[in-house]
Amino acid sequence: MQLIPGAAAVEADWDIFGDVMEKLAKRFTSIMDLEIKELLSVREAFTPDGLPIMGFLPDFHNYFCLTGMSGSAVALSPGLSRIAAQWLLGSEPAIDTSKFEVTRFISLHSNKHYLCQRAAEVAGSGFKPLDPLYQWSTARTLRVSPLYLQFKDAGAVFGEAMGFEQPLYFATEKNLPSIEVGIPYPIGKPTWFPYVASEYIACRERVAVMDMSAHSKFEIVGRDEEVVNYLERLCSASVDRPVGTTIFTGMQNAHGGYVADCTLSRFAPNEYLLAAPSLQQTRLFLWLKQHIEPTEVISVHDVTSKYTTLNVLGPTSRLLLQELTDQSMDSQSFPAFRCKEINIGCASSLKAVSVSHCGELGWTLYIPNEFALHVFQELMRLGKSYGLQLSGAYAFNSLRIEKFFVRWGVDINCSATPNECGRLFRVNLNKDFIGKQALVMEKECGVKRRFVQLLLKDHDMYNDPWPHGNEPIYRNGQFCGLTTSAAYAFTLGRQVCLGHVSVGGCKSLRDTDSFIQDANFIYQIEIAGRRFDVQLNLHSPKLPMISSEHPQHYCPTQ
Repeated sequence: MQLIPGAAAVEADWDIFGDVMEKLAKRFTSIMDLEIKELLSVREAFTPDGLPIMGFLPDFHNYFCLTGMSGSAVALSPGLSRIAAQWLLGSEPAIDTSKFEVTRFISLHSNKHYLCQRAAEVAGSGFKPLDPLYQWSTARTLRVSPLYLQFKDAGAVFGEAMGFEQPLYFATEKNLPSIEVGIPYPIGKPTWFPYVASEYIACRERVAVMDMSAHSKFEIVGRDEEVVNYLERLCSASVDRPVGTTIFTGMQNAHGGYVADCTLSRFAPNEYLLAAPSLQQTRLFLWLKQHIEPTEVISVHDVTSKYTTLNVLGPTSRLLLQELTDQSMDSQSFPAFRCKEINIGCASSLKAVSVSHCGELGWTLYIPNEFALHVFQELMRLGKSYGLQLSGAYAFNSLRIEKFFVRWGVDINCSATPNECGRLFRVNLNKDFIGKQALVMEKECGVKRRFVQLLLKDHDMYNDPWPHGNEPIYRNGQFCGLTTSAAYAFTLGRQVCLGHVSVGGCKSLRDTDSFIQDANFIYQIEIAGRRFDVQLNLHSPKLPMISSEHPQHYCPTQ
């Protein structure tokens, strides 16, 4: 039977099937009564991450694809076909499809040598429990920052994001593998826990440096009024702010969902730097390009590979950076949510943004690649007296989840809205933007779910299974949602999850919040078949803000 034109038929292998049949018969004895008339062997298409590919191809006009089922065609075809039909008939899919869309990839993912290595691994992983933190072992060390060897020598254990190697944590023990493979912690407390605990303390009490180079970065330039009007149309927050301002904003689709959750830094009247998660390098670039009107003179440049990005954060980060630059870094000259170009050591024209993305005092430095080594060496040289420590993505994850900071592609996506996430304060409903009408209607009619923080009670971190994300949430024993991400919160001293819970038939945001927090409700999450009681929060517990301006230590209030 030939299913692929021009391809030779695959001969049935009865020997391999015999082994499968023997094991199947032990589980389902009645199968031995059946007569096998035909054994059909077919080719299968596998993708770099084991998930299907669907959507319109960016390089071809009006070309829609649905392929790469990676061994799950029978299970996935009905649902994906329905989504494809909705898409092709002109309406956006009713559910989030970002994990399946072809725009989740970049050009390196179509390299034949890359695909041959990765597809073989994906094909052999069909029945493995692919945890959200799962790391593939093939086609690694492909994209690296100029500081890769420095991080490796310092004990970095790397994970992959869009083919980019980024430090997950730094091990003090020698002779450990430098690449994370598989599931970082299958059931309980991970082996890297003490390393991350040390890095977390450095971020909270001293100063730390993190590599954020994998994040997507775009420079948007145009005529003054045109570039502002263009971004106001796309962004739900007001972006017409003074030069030197950084804005947290969402970009919404027609349903009000998050196409992007990003920062915009205005470095000149006609120039913005946009930073977003690494997963959005292709998707967001296309979104930005597609919404330029024919009469607008606007340029969008993907500068992800142009800059090495270092996050310098912690209570003494301001003092450290002040020693490295001639520009004033005090709280009046360079407060939070500001941006400007600075010099560090002998390196000029670094873009500095006073945002750490995890709630700590800090600066994100966008360093031209040729200056990266010099800047890093200067930070490490002067940072010794401040107790500087290199930190990785796992420590960052603990910091952000503890403070209830969401991450696009993990916690929120194209189906989540600011109303559901309690982020309407970042939206300016007094201007026009894509998705405004949907948000206004949702605000009036109410939401179907709410984004929450869940603090585990009576959880033994040494003996109990750990949450990873995608755990079921129960309300009085009834399923009501899923977690999206999880981490150990070192300041709170417990496991913390983020997730979405349904809100029943509530009709207003105020009633929704009252419903969720009803004292008669008992919330639980299920981890590896066991249920744990949790404390549900709509706002993170207050944590001590330890900064160079306010060095006193406070106990968190809950």
